[in-house]
Amino acid sequence: MKTNIALICLLNNYNKEVANILSEKLEMFFVNIDEMVEFELGDADRILETLGDKEGLEYIKKCEDKIVANVANFDNTIISLNPTTMFSNQNFEKISETSYVIYLQIAPKYFEARAKYSADVLDKELNEVNFTDRDKLYVEKSDMVLNCSTLREQKAVQKLTKIIKKFFKKLKKEKKQA
Repeated sequence: MKTNIALICLLNNYNKEVANILSEKLEMFFVNIDEMVEFELGDADRILETLGDKEGLEYIKKCEDKIVANVANFDNTIISLNPTTMFSNQNFEKISETSYVIYLQIAPKYFEARAKYSADVLDKELNEVNFTDRDKLYVEKSDMVLNCSTLREQKAVQKLTKIIKKFFKKLKKEKKQA
């Protein structure tokens, strides 16, 4: 049974802030996967320097996968995920077994403005084509999608709570009909 909500967004700080506010509003525990990985690993650059790029990245991914598997077993938790973490090495399957996945969608033309407001660093390699491919995948893999292109964090949370309520009403209705 799913007891968690996982949020993904191409802007990590925006995602983290929305997830944190949502967790307070819904009185749920909050977890940021990136922060847990950083805490567990310490200095990732030092790991790469010590082990080398290939071995260092493998070690980091194993650690990340272990943390995702652990967090997937939490209950009553809002999980803030980096999309790269979410869709690599079977992490999506682990999270989606216990979480409803919500994609906080932001159109490319709004990235720069959103990034400035949320103190995000833009992925310089995220061009229009790459964005379209990722966006399509995230929409397809998510249970719910909210276009956050022009929404500040508080407004996004207001809309999210409405979407979540509507989603659960629909689920409840479908269960009754089944």
